[in-house]
Amino acid sequence: MVELKIEANQDLRVLAYHELEALVELIGGSLELVSDLPNLVVNYDGNIDTLRNVLCRAALIKRVWVIDREKEHKLLELDRSRYRVLRRGREGGSAAIDLRIARLLINLARVREGSLFLDPFIGTGMIAHEALMVGARVVGIDINYKPLYSIHDTYIDLINSDFTLSPVRDETIDSIATDPPYNRLSMIDKDIEALYREFANEAYRVLRIGGYIAFSHPTYINALDWFLSLGFELVGGGLQYVHGGLSRLIYVFKKV
Repeated sequence: MVELKIEANQDLRVLAYHELEALVELIGGSLELVSDLPNLVVNYDGNIDTLRNVLCRAALIKRVWVIDREKEHKLLELDRSRYRVLRRGREGGSAAIDLRIARLLINLARVREGSLFLDPFIGTGMIAHEALMVGARVVGIDINYKPLYSIHDTYIDLINSDFTLSPVRDETIDSIATDPPYNRLSMIDKDIEALYREFANEAYRVLRIGGYIAFSHPTYINALDWFLSLGFELVGGGLQYVHGGLSRLIYVFKKV
């Protein structure tokens, strides 16, 4: 058992802990939270070198120290500069997701190398590309064909379809991460709450037992009960402030 101190994005501290939980689960370790102010302090049970390697894919974690007899030794410091180069704003009529949130969703969904990953609302492919970067086999679906033309990576299997009518077979997907549409400028021509209910049903159908789904949505949509009623288990969540008019909830569910 090793005590660790983790510096992470302060505005997303809760989600940073859930990301750490997910990454530790991927390598077969375990965590116990000791403190979360001002930094995360945890007891970690597992191989420290394996932990160092998996933390290199983290989105919200910046620095990690090992605490030994009240002395701190730096375990690693991560370069987060890639998350500052993406321009913010609007793209294709909807708010573009932050690149660090795209990677966060991939980690929260426990996407593994060689696993089959699905983004059912792929858009321009930002989340899907993050899945590719960790070695997953990627399937992307979108009802709008226009953004699909901007995805030039031949390693992504693209389907131009309504997700609820997709040809994906039952219980074949290992993990799902996505940022569903929610504003009036999207291509979805249906009630937004009906869309999320259909999204929950279809995600449960295609996801294998033990698989994870991570997604974000605005706070005015109450999707929690729809997923729980289907048999999903809530394993994490947190709030992301986007701008003055928008905050997103991020949920992580496991199919049990």
